[in-house]
Amino acid sequence: MNSGAILKFALNHWKELLMCALLAIVVGKFRYDYKQLEAAYEATQQSLEEQLAGLQEIHKRELERREAALSDYRDALADLERNYIESQVELERQKQVNRRKHIDDFSGNKEKLIKDIQEAYGFTHVP
Repeated sequence: MNSGAILKFALNHWKELLMCALLAIVVGKFRYDYKQLEAAYEATQQSLEEQLAGLQEIHKRELERREAALSDYRDALADLERNYIESQVELERQKQVNRRKHIDDFSGNKEKLIKDIQEAYGFTHVP
């Protein structure tokens, strides 16, 4: 085939050749767009996986901080309970000491007992 025959064929079938060329361009564009869409999807997937890993790390740190705070709270509560019990024991001891002192004062020094009661409660002694 010579170039004259090719030119004559092209002039006679230019519409069909143009349709084939446009079809090839459209198919090429569709493939290019599909590859671009696939790349965007993969980038989105990777970004979501990184975000998920970051959120899991944040959650892990938050759980560790919460456990540390709960541990501190339990320690502080135990200290408060221990101090409360110690203060209750000390208060009971002081009550016993004061009771013995007042019993001794009542038996031996009634005037001092009267004075202590007046100072503690604001009563006035009426003989």
